[in-house]
Amino acid sequence: MNMWKRLRPRSTAKTTSPQNSQRMLRKFTLHTTPAVTYAVGDIHGHFDLYRKLEAQIIADAAAFHGPALIILLGDMIDRGPNSAQLLDHLITPPPDGITRVCLRGNHEDMFLHALDTPSGAKDWITWGGAQTLASYGIHPDPETGYEFDSTRWRQTLAAAIPQSHRSFLRDMPLCVSLPDWFFSHAGINPERAIDDQTKDDLIWGNPSALAGRGFAKRIVHGHVPVDEVRFDKGAINVDTGAFVTGVLSAVRLVKDHDVRPMNVTLHTPDPIL
Repeated sequence: MNMWKRLRPRSTAKTTSPQNSQRMLRKFTLHTTPAVTYAVGDIHGHFDLYRKLEAQIIADAAAFHGPALIILLGDMIDRGPNSAQLLDHLITPPPDGITRVCLRGNHEDMFLHALDTPSGAKDWITWGGAQTLASYGIHPDPETGYEFDSTRWRQTLAAAIPQSHRSFLRDMPLCVSLPDWFFSHAGINPERAIDDQTKDDLIWGNPSALAGRGFAKRIVHGHVPVDEVRFDKGAINVDTGAFVTGVLSAVRLVKDHDVRPMNVTLHTPDPIL
């Protein structure tokens, strides 16, 4: 049985954008631990790196007997060159025995806001959205301040961005909770219980607030780049700044075993560290 069917969604408050008003932002809970879980840091449009890392993960998972779960920790798009191609890949099913869950990061959130609200596009474009638009063949003119009138913006995006990509982005959950680990893009607000985290806590929060603190579950996140996968008392940061460093990282999590980091780079063979 695919473990996705056992992931139980819990809804947060409704979103406020016009097209999202009837959708609920979701949190997923799995009450049994997969045989092996992999958490992948911020990809930022580097499909080349993710394709290599996913192949490495799939080969590694074959050594385990039971279901494998791959969790992408958000910020899959923007800044890098191939966001559209990455989304094309992520909407296809993974191999049998593997479940892949993609979490919403702040860059996915900005993209969705730009799709729904033309006046919100400028900030997103200057924070890496220009590269995402280029991957769809859209090249806004910086000389005009990246401004679009509403009609032109909607027509351009409607023609270039598939509905399947829009639906995929809107349906991304905010977090996944397993018995021993909790996964979200930006970690949690340590002043709230895990079950009480807001959308902004989970995708826009400050992971440095987790340093030196313990929690009921270990928090696995990205959002703020670090030189290498960082292991703290209560948290693991998997974002190694792929769009700058050319290094995309993941961690392998197995119940009652040590956490094992994995990474790929743009120019060297693919080691399992």
